[in-house]
Parts: sequence; C-alpha cells; structure tokens
Amino acid sequence: MTYSHADYAKLDTARWMAALAVVLLHSAAVPLTSTAAYGTQDWYWANLYDAATRWCVPIFVMVSGVLLLDPAKHEGFASFYKKRGRRILPAIGFWSVFYLFWGAWMYHQQGVPMDAQAWLRKATSGEPYYHLWYLYMLVGLYLFAPYLRLLYQHCSARQSRYVVLFMLVLAMLQSLYREVQGNSYGFFLLWFLPYISYFLAGRMMFEGRIRIPYPGWVLSLSIAATVVGTTLLSSHQHFSTYFYDTFSITVPLMSLAVFQLILQSPTLPTLPMLAPFTFGIYLVHPIFLDLAQQTGLYQAQTGIVWQTPLMALAVFMLSWLFAGLLRTLPGGTRIT
Repeated sequence: MTYSHADYAKLDTARWMAALAVVLLHSAAVPLTSTAAYGTQDWYWANLYDAATRWCVPIFVMVSGVLLLDPAKHEGFASFYKKRGRRILPAIGFWSVFYLFWGAWMYHQQGVPMDAQAWLRKATSGEPYYHLWYLYMLVGLYLFAPYLRLLYQHCSARQSRYVVLFMLVLAMLQSLYREVQGNSYGFFLLWFLPYISYFLAGRMMFEGRIRIPYPGWVLSLSIAATVVGTTLLSSHQHFSTYFYDTFSITVPLMSLAVFQLILQSPTLPTLPMLAPFTFGIYLVHPIFLDLAQQTGLYQAQTGIVWQTPLMALAVFMLSWLFAGLLRTLPGGTRIT
C-alpha cells in the first residue's frame, strides 16, 4: 500500500504538537517539584498541565517508527547507520558538553558547587541534563531499527499487534515494579528496549493495523486517571511521579489515543515550517526556561492556570527562533 504526501504531512502535526507539549510539561514541572505547594489550587493546575502532556515523548518515538520502519525503504545497514550517526552523534556530543557546563552554572547560581564526582556522575549517567536522556535512548533505537524493520516486514498484522502488546505490558510491569521497589532506570544504553513498543506501534497505527476505540474518550479518561492517581499518591512529604512515567498504566493509552487522533484529524494544522526545528526546540528550550526562572520572569508559585501556558508558549517561540539561528551557523544543522 502506498501513502500520499498528505498522509506523511500528519507527522509534521505530530512533531510540533509533541514539541509544544514537552515545553508545557517542563514548565508545569517547576511548581510540581515543591511539595510544600501540594494541595493548593496552583499545584492542581500544574498537575493537570503535566498529566495532559505526558504523551509527548511517545509521539516523537512513534513518528520515528513511521519513518524508519517503512517497508518500502530498501536502505542498506551501512547507509542507515551513516545517516543516523551523522544526525544524532554530533547533537549528543555538543549538547552533553554544553549542558554539563550549563548545569554547573545553574548549580553555582543556587550556591551548590559541583565536585569531580558530580561531574563524572553526570557525564556517565546518560542524562547530562534532564531532557537529554532522550538522545541516549534514541541511539539504541537507531542501532536496532534496521533489524526491527526486517522483523516488521515478515510479521503479519496480528503477529505485530501481539509483539506491541507484549512489549507494552512488560514495560508497564517494569514501571510498576520500579515504583514499588524504588529501583532506578538502570544502564542508559538499555533505555531504548521498552520504547520499541512505541516505535512499532507508530508504524502500525499509521498503516491502520492498530486502532484505539473512542480515542477521544480514552485520552480524556487517561488524563483524568493520571491527575487523580498522582494526587492520591502524593503528599506534602512526597511527590509521586509513577503516573507520569512513560509506561505507567495510563500514559501508553493516552499516547496511542493522541497519535490516532492526529492521524485521523482533517483540521489540525501541519505547520511544515516548524517541522525542521522541532528537534532543535527540544534541545534548547531548557535554556530559556532556566533563564526565565533565574531572572524572576517565571515565578511558578501563583497564577499557574495562566502563567504556565503563557511561559510555555514564550519559551517555545524563543526556542524556535534560537534553533533557526543555530541552523544558519556552520555546523548548526548537525546539532539541531
């Protein structure tokens, strides 16, 4: 089956929506981290904004799955790795170093020095800054993508659905186990494994092999359950992030529903002028969010209902402009 330009244009919609959702999520996370604010009206608004955008990273992964698992592509392994290596490795190298120094400066602003052990721990954790884990996870997906494409080509629709369901259930059980046992996320080079489920699901949803019944209702109920679950598990002494986890009992349903709604919607704008910059927006947006907090422009204690989405929109636009500026510089397209 062949797909039109209009079909693939839906992926531009998914990209800019996911990028905006990431910025809103991180903007809302600021007031949520203060357990003293638990139970206030502002905390509830922040919880709602954060819970309602937890589909952002799965959407990015599903878009990658649509493109990289295309059975019509006959790209050799060497060509595939060369192209993706040029795409991801310079970005990992540059932004890891940049955010190590940026994080050290932010700690210094707060009067918290970084010793040698802290530098080493940050540099080897796969998470030099809170959002860069995504790049390290992508490395694993890219390494296995050609093999996954071969597997996908030789599986029936029914077999593919079982694989996705099996991997999602395993990932959700792992997430629940971590919550109960208090375990960490483990070695960063293995982070990609549960995301194979979203990677495969993206292509399958694009081809119509997976359908979510009543996706609007599924989205609404999963957001509501995430809000309520986070509220019930949190307290003034502890903030629970289980329901925010990418593989909690609510976020997979939420993510699949959002992607299906995007693919089916005839009215959502594609905004193709934004698509080339969404990766850059993801990479640079913490800079502007940090500066807004340091300068007092974003004082996330009151007025969350209007202040957080307004700040997210401002950070998104500034990040878009900055990513565009970087792409005009020599080597800028390699890191954005």
